[in-house]
Amino acid sequence: MSEKTCERCGGCPYRFMDEKLYRQKKEENLKKIVAGIKNASPEFDSPVFIADGQRRRADMEFSQQKGGISLGFYEEKSHNLLDVEHCPMLRSELNAVLPALRAWLAELCSIRVNMRISRKKTTSAYIKKGSIKLLCADNGIDILLETDISPELEHRLAIADFANSRADIVRISWRAKGLAPETIVEKVAPELHIAGYSVAVPQGVFLQASKAAERAMIEKVLAYMDNTAGKITDLFCGLGTFTYPLAKNRQNEILSADSSAASLEGLRKALNRNQIQNVRVTNRNLFKEPLEEGELANFAAVVLDPPRAGAHEQCRRLAQTDSERRPQKIIYVSCNPETFAYDAGVLIKGGYAFARIVLIDQFVYSEHSEIIALFVNNSEKTVVTVQNKGAKI
Repeated sequence: MSEKTCERCGGCPYRFMDEKLYRQKKEENLKKIVAGIKNASPEFDSPVFIADGQRRRADMEFSQQKGGISLGFYEEKSHNLLDVEHCPMLRSELNAVLPALRAWLAELCSIRVNMRISRKKTTSAYIKKGSIKLLCADNGIDILLETDISPELEHRLAIADFANSRADIVRISWRAKGLAPETIVEKVAPELHIAGYSVAVPQGVFLQASKAAERAMIEKVLAYMDNTAGKITDLFCGLGTFTYPLAKNRQNEILSADSSAASLEGLRKALNRNQIQNVRVTNRNLFKEPLEEGELANFAAVVLDPPRAGAHEQCRRLAQTDSERRPQKIIYVSCNPETFAYDAGVLIKGGYAFARIVLIDQFVYSEHSEIIALFVNNSEKTVVTVQNKGAKI
């Protein structure tokens, strides 16, 4: 991506800002948000700044233009698609595949599709646009193509030829509008190594933006957990980023909950494959059905990692739980400090002390911040000790 294109892209608006000033800005933004939370006085741990060029996943758009395929990201606050030949945010493996990917998409867009418009009539059509999700897994590149139409035989042949022409691609899937993803080619299942376990990745599930950020987040969650052991619940668990390291302590009994059937199926398979016996998995919409007071009682700790909307209902239930029976620690992982601030206020009002917080800057040069915060039952605050770790990964 040229410097001019980088300046127009909406992905990292602070790319050309002085590095020191940029980092100060990120820290100051977080402190302003925390300062707005009533009765909040946490200790700020040393921030973790992830290096550039570490993003292992990318959601890109493509469209058929007169001059060929445009493949890239939207311009900031616009629907104008910027053609990207190289993105400095991405891992080198993803940048390396972009030229071949562009040529392959042009081939797919040249294939005519017969679409039925009534019981007796069909019409010819072509793929004109779509999106493509790339993941640099630990054993190769996973591709999920999303378009308005389903693949025809010629598309499938072109996909197979492309996959077989490149040793770095392990799986290609296709999701037509309104349908579940379909695996077209899978040489081997894409895998991530999380906390020493091999985890197969289902198509399209949420993952942390970079491996370095994931590792830093796990380290901080475990540091905040400290010596706490026993019954622990991992809410909005996804594929199990925090479930696996927590389960390594055999004293723990983990309840992992999420509403994504695909993520939970991947979690269950990984637990079975790795013979992890101290985890129970449940499919639950925690926005509509948060764990109630009776269910929360006697948990030693809760890990929360909700999407950007936050975990309002679940935090209300935690705040309402009797102080003698409630979880002694809540470790809140958030990609949206604004919704986090609301939830933090609920927890503090309910009797939890906001003990510590750390910034993990995995959304490099962007407005967004990842944070991890520790809340403790008020009587516990004086005994919380967490060793600071280095500020860089």
